[in-house]
Amino acid sequence: MDEPNLVVCAVARMWSDTLAMLRPEERASFESEVVIMLRAVEAADSVDDERRAAGNLASFFAREPAVADRFLTEMAELAAEDEGYFPDDTAEPAVPGGVPYVRSLILTVLYATDRAPDDGSADLGESADGKRAPTGTAVSRRQPPSAFSGRRGPLVLGRATVGVPDDHRMGVREKPARWSLRFRPRPERDVLVADVRTLSREDFAEGTRAGAGAEAPGSQDVLVFVHGYHVSFDDALTRAAQIVYDLNFPGAAVLYSWPSKGRVLSYTHDENSARWTVPHFREFLELMRGITGGGRVHVVAHSMGCRVVAEALAEPGPEREPGGGAALGQVVFAAPDIDSGIFLDLAPKFVPRAERCTLYASSNDKALALSRRLAGYPRAGQSGDGLLLVDGVDTLDASDLDTGLSGHSYIGDNSSILSDLYALVRHGHPPADRFGLKAFTRNGRVYWRFPARRS
Repeated sequence: MDEPNLVVCAVARMWSDTLAMLRPEERASFESEVVIMLRAVEAADSVDDERRAAGNLASFFAREPAVADRFLTEMAELAAEDEGYFPDDTAEPAVPGGVPYVRSLILTVLYATDRAPDDGSADLGESADGKRAPTGTAVSRRQPPSAFSGRRGPLVLGRATVGVPDDHRMGVREKPARWSLRFRPRPERDVLVADVRTLSREDFAEGTRAGAGAEAPGSQDVLVFVHGYHVSFDDALTRAAQIVYDLNFPGAAVLYSWPSKGRVLSYTHDENSARWTVPHFREFLELMRGITGGGRVHVVAHSMGCRVVAEALAEPGPEREPGGGAALGQVVFAAPDIDSGIFLDLAPKFVPRAERCTLYASSNDKALALSRRLAGYPRAGQSGDGLLLVDGVDTLDASDLDTGLSGHSYIGDNSSILSDLYALVRHGHPPADRFGLKAFTRNGRVYWRFPARRS
């Protein structure tokens, strides 16, 4: 049952009042339990399973009599509107008039960007009065919503809230306490970016430390996402939030967004911007390492963003912490759109700076095939005969997976990749200890393949 139904709608109608009935210190754990139970309701394969899941939810609400009474009232009113609800054991329950609510988890995503503010002018021009929008406060929005443009600007720090539709396929994983459960009526966007505002370095550091709390193992860590070509600022925020959500990452989430123009025909512009942003990304990483203290900084880069990460980490800098630890935690190169020869030359310089480096490649990546034709040289994210095997980098070949139409965004779309990334980033497991990977040898070097499996 993939659509929110009567039970979900009953909870949606009462949710804002429910939170007001609880003590503030109870809300986070209460929300986590409700999220898990609603996922069970939606994942039910039969009416009996759904009734059982709904009964578990009602029993949980019974701990708070006022909440239980409100739930039963809402269920009764909705059922009265739909006299056909549960008419027999084969009927699929539904709410009259379609699906009225979207359930989301609201995440805070910190960001660092060297994009210029979006003042409403064209990418290569000024606004009508020749002025740029000021930074330092909440950024005004327009349609399409975007706080920052594809033009270059100074490095600024900030935070945003992003709503990610909650997915019952997440199973029983408890959400981090900082994520808030919200319902909103359709037809709104499934992913909502709001409250984008710049921060001082002090406030950014405070926000990072607050996000990297001590509520669970790994919660002191930070996950940095670096997007690729053809990505707007808002799209980058939603992709970062989605990855953090899929990994159920308990620490702080940070987006590094460089000035991609977000247009298909702006490949050369994005190439130049990716090269231009490297010193800014290097500055940002040093800032993050100074902020996190005992936590680790993990970096997940996609596509052209891998150029930014590889070149920045190859520059001279500390390879080990004073105590002997790596300067960074996991560094992931997902579908890297970088010249294979350049990656091979840079690897000996950046490998010592991370606990582990991982490369995901595929022979089905049409975007990288086009990039290769444009550049004239193979890309590090391609597999087949040109699969890149580098000392100190775990290479994983995803060619046997269903990686979608373009085969380029599988890092966030394929369940097998996400499960592997979960084991890597959350637990630091080497490939030999991660589920389903098979070892192969080529020219004396080991690489790993995913078994054929649809997402």
